[in-house]
Amino acid sequence: MGRRTIASLGVVGLALCGLGAAAASPHGDEALRPLRSFIQGQVGRLMTLRSELDVTAEQRDAIRKIVESHRSEIVAVAKPIVEKKRALREATLAKEPNDAAIRTAANDLGKAIGDAAVLASKVKGEVAKVLTPEQIQKVESFRDQSDSAVDGLIQKFAKQ
Repeated sequence: MGRRTIASLGVVGLALCGLGAAAASPHGDEALRPLRSFIQGQVGRLMTLRSELDVTAEQRDAIRKIVESHRSEIVAVAKPIVEKKRALREATLAKEPNDAAIRTAANDLGKAIGDAAVLASKVKGEVAKVLTPEQIQKVESFRDQSDSAVDGLIQKFAKQ
């Protein structure tokens, strides 16, 4: 459950970032091809990681218990992210945008993301104790591949 939630949030975040970049591009649908390929690749890599991790039923239960033990904390950090993201979107899309309001909203969102990152680090430490060294290596390799894919997407958009 926790892994699916974390993975889903990652994919949604990547998609939102990519969609923002594509929407700003003057090249229309042609500019969406790298984004579409990127998102499909990320989802494919995520599905591969899920199958390669071979998480046992005991590990799955332990991870579920860890996530459930932090449920109230997760909600407490997730809710402000959603609210601050919406506030930033509204400030950005205002009929008469105000640079100061946009920057304030962005800073508020950054603080909310920082709060979530601190909690994620704590939860990750607990989950890592449940995983084998090989599983942890696979997760780290996935993260490296994802970083390379993002770098490649940025390079593609830079060349257009």
